[in-house]
Amino acid sequence: MTAGSKNNGEAKMMLGFIVRRCAADLGHNPSPDEFAAWANGNNNGKKGSRLCLFGKEISSSAAKVMFSQPGRLVTVSPDGMARMWKSNGA
Repeated sequence: MTAGSKNNGEAKMMLGFIVRRCAADLGHNPSPDEFAAWANGNNNGKKGSRLCLFGKEISSSAAKVMFSQPGRLVTVSPDGMARMWKSNGA
């Protein structure tokens, strides 16, 4: 994994890594709808609580585009990064 920190605490990660993390959480490769829901924090198990992985919500159509660009570096919010590591058991 490549993650570089900026001054504001945000990190850059490759989309492919993020999609694999989602697949591990779901137990299968996600559809664009499932990936958008996961990235938007809709599956975090806490009613009324959401942590958008990218700092804002993404749509299913944006998720579909993301699937075609696994090597692209994207910014992940600090809260989103913490959510990813927490779901990884770290």
